[in-house]
Amino acid sequence: MDTTSHIVIGLGLGALAQMDPVVTGSSLSQAVILGTVIGSNAPDADCVYKLRGKGSYFRNHRAWSHSLPALPLWGLAVSGIIHPFFDDSSFLHLFMWTFLAVILHVVFDLFNVYGTQAARPISSKWISFDSIPLVDLFILGLHAIGFALIPFFEPGIIFAFIYLIILLHIVYRTFYARRIKKHLGLYFSEAIRIKLIPRPDLLTWDFLIDNEDQFIFGTYTARRIKIEHKFPKQIDNPGLIEKSKKEQKVSDFLSSTEFAYPFVKKTKSGFFVMWRDLRFRESKTYFPYHAIMYITYDYKFKSTYIDKIYSLKNYKKVLRELERNCTTENEQSTKKLKHVSA
Repeated sequence: MDTTSHIVIGLGLGALAQMDPVVTGSSLSQAVILGTVIGSNAPDADCVYKLRGKGSYFRNHRAWSHSLPALPLWGLAVSGIIHPFFDDSSFLHLFMWTFLAVILHVVFDLFNVYGTQAARPISSKWISFDSIPLVDLFILGLHAIGFALIPFFEPGIIFAFIYLIILLHIVYRTFYARRIKKHLGLYFSEAIRIKLIPRPDLLTWDFLIDNEDQFIFGTYTARRIKIEHKFPKQIDNPGLIEKSKKEQKVSDFLSSTEFAYPFVKKTKSGFFVMWRDLRFRESKTYFPYHAIMYITYDYKFKSTYIDKIYSLKNYKKVLRELERNCTTENEQSTKKLKHVSA
């Protein structure tokens, strides 16, 4: 889920904690609210990897920070930082509610399209149940109603009902997602993999079908299947594709998704190898998350870019810059060779 959703859920858990008699009527109430809000966002502290570059962030986001061994450590770390400022409060109860916030962060992330590597260190496989959208308007709406009712009712009771509804909401969407995948499996009998991309609308889901010879994109609405686009699996230069995988940035990008596919584009002076994360599609054929490597014909110069590209205009700009970087390096190398020869 996005940061805003995690903050809202943290505040909701802080309100739910008011049911705890140890929490209410003491400084622990404020400490717990801080703990649940910070704890609800703590696993996303892996954003510090951005300081080492986008590649490091792609490789490490939702990995160890969202793993099972990390959860109690986050709870202890957050509680340990907060408790000294409220030294008359119960550390145990502060930890319990903070730990719950950390757990729910990872749980919500497990049920969206991105998923987490929660099974580390046992497995680095991405786990995603494809049940709720990255921004679930239903969950946010319930929290908004709950906050509006706090002046009139006990906050703990309000949010106990709200989280019961959210639990039923997630369970229902998860079973519904399984039914959709089963139906799609019968319709696309040759499917190797089926990926659902949940929308806020419960009745409309995007899907990605991975067949042996193509990717199929479409929407599923009340048992009605609509195919919107198809990508043939056609790799013109497999050697170049394998070469791109050895580039650090491309390797980092590929470690963050199991649904990336390469496309090769030939230019006057070289090749573009463009990896796209097929889970995120903003229009019929536009995928915002890319790993792009440009390499000259002689394989001597290459330039790489990975990140989200927000528009087609920006996409073209990135391609021009990658090609220009290689051209500049080539010209500088040629000048050096001429200077040495002279």
